[in-house]
Amino acid sequence: MKAKVADSGQVVDRRTTEFLRVSTFGFVVIALLIAIVLGYVGKRMYLAAGKPDTDYYLKLGELILQLAVIAIIGALAKVFIDWGTTFRTRKIQQNEKRMDFLRRVRAAHVTVETARDLLIAHGSARTYGEQLRRLMALRFDVEEISEDLQATADLFKTRKEMRLGLAGIIAYLKQGAQEYVQHHRDVDAGYKSGETLMQTIESKQMIWVRDLMESGPQYNQDYIGNLSRTKPKMRKETYGA
Repeated sequence: MKAKVADSGQVVDRRTTEFLRVSTFGFVVIALLIAIVLGYVGKRMYLAAGKPDTDYYLKLGELILQLAVIAIIGALAKVFIDWGTTFRTRKIQQNEKRMDFLRRVRAAHVTVETARDLLIAHGSARTYGEQLRRLMALRFDVEEISEDLQATADLFKTRKEMRLGLAGIIAYLKQGAQEYVQHHRDVDAGYKSGETLMQTIESKQMIWVRDLMESGPQYNQDYIGNLSRTKPKMRKETYGA
């Protein structure tokens, strides 16, 4: 059904384009015929008034010259207007792309901070498993942001610095994923034996997640520090402040 609708739309588009092309051609032909008829009638009127052919050709030349000047001015004005419209449209599209990057980085940051808050609030094995899996998936989202940023060479002046910040965040999230792979069974076993999440974290030396929950030096340096190399610069180049 969708294919039929699409095909129907393409047929309508082709018919509309063909109609406009024929209409434009017909308009030009009619305009030329009218000009020829008016020129002939004008000449006959000049002759009927006893004016020589030279006066008629002089007036006709002046008229053609005026029309040429008007056409040139109109063409230049159209070129300028089209350039301005194209320039403005391009600027709007670029800013929309910048805003999209900013929204994606902000969404990633919200995911990290939400995971950290939930780990602090609940401190349970279930929350640990849920939130660490979210952070593991988030790493690939950040990698995609970085790859898309690499493909937009003229979008951000500080693109290189932004990508370095994103690379730091990716490395930070990868450390958390590695710790989860190594210790998630320890967390499950601790839960079954009656341990709290913090007790398991301490006994198994799960440094990454403890540092995350406590806003420790690694969190501030490897995450917040790298985020500050990306998000504020995106905001500044998007909004100009």
